[in-house]
Amino acid sequence: MAESKRQSTAGKIATPKVAPTKDVIDSDLMLYKAVGARIKVTCAPLNNVLEGTLFTTCNITNSIAINTVTPPPNPSSTLSSQPGDYHIIPFAHILNIELLGPGERIPESGPGFDGALPSITKVDFDALRAREEAVIRKMKERDSMKGRGVTKEAQEIFDALARTLPTRWHDTSIIVNDAVIISKPYTLDDCQAPKDKQQSVPHVKKILENFFAKKKAPQVTNRAPVATPIAPRKGG
Repeated sequence: MAESKRQSTAGKIATPKVAPTKDVIDSDLMLYKAVGARIKVTCAPLNNVLEGTLFTTCNITNSIAINTVTPPPNPSSTLSSQPGDYHIIPFAHILNIELLGPGERIPESGPGFDGALPSITKVDFDALRAREEAVIRKMKERDSMKGRGVTKEAQEIFDALARTLPTRWHDTSIIVNDAVIISKPYTLDDCQAPKDKQQSVPHVKKILENFFAKKKAPQVTNRAPVATPIAPRKGG
């Protein structure tokens, strides 16, 4: 009987709702209204104090951005010429925010982003994705230019060829112009090509000859000669 009573009581316990509290909503709203205003922020863990213009507040990254540079007396019309020293501060690191002044805003504008100066435009996510894809593509290209399990000299040979001709790795072999295959130990005699692509071999060998010649040449330094001090003569 006691067991069934406990079960009946447990079934009546309400599951807490996971949602922003009123304090969190109010603080977010205050931050949103303060965009463009001059503020002073005290940050954990060292009680650092930053003073500047609240540039934006973001509920996705849970952070604010503050520009600590004092705006010029006559602000420029373009955003790119505005001075800026921006700091990203997570909400969790904010110990205290003090509103110092309303800052510059568009006349008769409402609170938030729309009236902020300099103006805050929408983020072009398509442009960001395109930039991200371009960076990833370049990183993959650079990674593909690095040999796996090859010596430092082999990589130097590859780099010397890649500066003037399309070059790629195939395992530990170097493929040049999709025609010439250079296998270990990457000497002139190791350059091979199919019969219909033999015309590419002399050019590749010429690059290799120049590379090996530079490797053997003595290194010339631009260091100025050091003068040898002359000992004073005895007896005048």
